[in-house]
Amino acid sequence: MKKIIIYVSIVVMFFVSQKGYTQKESTDLNSYLEIAAKNNPAVKAAFNQYLASLEKVPQLGSLPDPQATFGVFIKPMELLGGNQTGNVQIMQMFPWFGTIKTAKDEASMMANAKYEAFNSTKSELFYQVKAAWYQLMKYDQEIKLITENIALLESLEKLALLKFESPGVDVSTSPMQKDSPMNNKSSSGSTMGGMNNQNASNNNATSKISSVGMSTGMSSKQSGLSDVLRVKMEILEQKNNLEIVLDQRQTERVKFNALLNRAPETEIQIFDSLIVSDLHVDRLAIPDSILENNPMLAMLKNEEGSYLFMEEKAKKMGSPMMGVGLNYMLIQKREGNPSMMNGKDMLMPMVSMTIPIYRKKYNAMQNEARLMQEATIEQTNEMRNNLMVEYRQFIQRLNDAERRIALYQEQEELARKTTDLLLSGFTSSGADYEEVLRMQLKVLDYGFKHIDAISDYNTSVAMAERLMNSLTF
Repeated sequence: MKKIIIYVSIVVMFFVSQKGYTQKESTDLNSYLEIAAKNNPAVKAAFNQYLASLEKVPQLGSLPDPQATFGVFIKPMELLGGNQTGNVQIMQMFPWFGTIKTAKDEASMMANAKYEAFNSTKSELFYQVKAAWYQLMKYDQEIKLITENIALLESLEKLALLKFESPGVDVSTSPMQKDSPMNNKSSSGSTMGGMNNQNASNNNATSKISSVGMSTGMSSKQSGLSDVLRVKMEILEQKNNLEIVLDQRQTERVKFNALLNRAPETEIQIFDSLIVSDLHVDRLAIPDSILENNPMLAMLKNEEGSYLFMEEKAKKMGSPMMGVGLNYMLIQKREGNPSMMNGKDMLMPMVSMTIPIYRKKYNAMQNEARLMQEATIEQTNEMRNNLMVEYRQFIQRLNDAERRIALYQEQEELARKTTDLLLSGFTSSGADYEEVLRMQLKVLDYGFKHIDAISDYNTSVAMAERLMNSLTF
């Protein structure tokens, strides 16, 4: 009996140790976010694309290259002032007024769009890192819960084994045998036959009592053995579940390290805590914050502005280009020429102008820009609608997670109290062992659901931060 009390105490200690989750914020997540921002290939590629788009600004903001022409006469050309032996010409073309500035504005707006695309990639990365982090915390809590449950089931197995090994009811000192007529020495000889008949009857009664006691003991032992076997099966089941969760955690660790661009087997420091993250904004203000700060909307807005400048640039490109240049003629002195200009080189300023008479290409450029604007406007409307749908889905998941957190926390506590009562009843009477196991599995199930609810809530908060572009480290 003392051993049974000891094991019951151990079981109760396990129940107490499983209650609650430490509400402690981990600061290591910020350092992992910083590592991901510096090392993630997708973020680095998006940032390099933004830097490359910035290089477009000086390209489009420069004048066309000057043109230089050199010519040499095989036979000098006779002129009044001598013989011309060569010709050097330099020309600089100038686009129509404002064309260069418009081209620079177009490139700048497109660079801003690339920057917003980089912000979107970084925000998506931070969300994935946070989601993977919460998933790792979830697996750690599940591993802890399953491990404690296995230890508890092993204690219950020992308790059932002690019940099974305890001796049955001893019927050798039954009161019915003490009052048997065979022990009455004052009986007369004339009643010998009656005594023999009564002894036979008593022997039959004794044999029936013994057979009942034996069948009761056998039934009790069979029931105790079935209890031991049932708990053994459940222990094997929980050990298999533990291996599954450990394997899932390994996969999640590889995913987390891939986001940080690290070796797959790199260890991740996860505190033994599972907290409910705070949503640092009023839920009614989230839609306005999404529409104002979402990087994809900002990217489309900058693209639309870029196409506006593209249309304006196309109009200006349809205007004439002006050119200014110099023509330098090499003059060789000719014998017998009395002209005072004999042998003097000539310098001639020049002005040129393009004549854009082929209008189809300029009209097509303007139409292209206008169609791109319309397409971007429709994409913006579609993005707004999708973001509002995502907002509503986020609110639904958040509300659902909040309800489940409260529900499963209360159900888990009630299941633990019920298990404690059933365990006390089993200790005193040996009954309801199967109900003890069933209720303990309820405790485990509610614990898993409580962990899932907290993980889903935290992931939903990270999703809201991604939509609002407020994920920082």
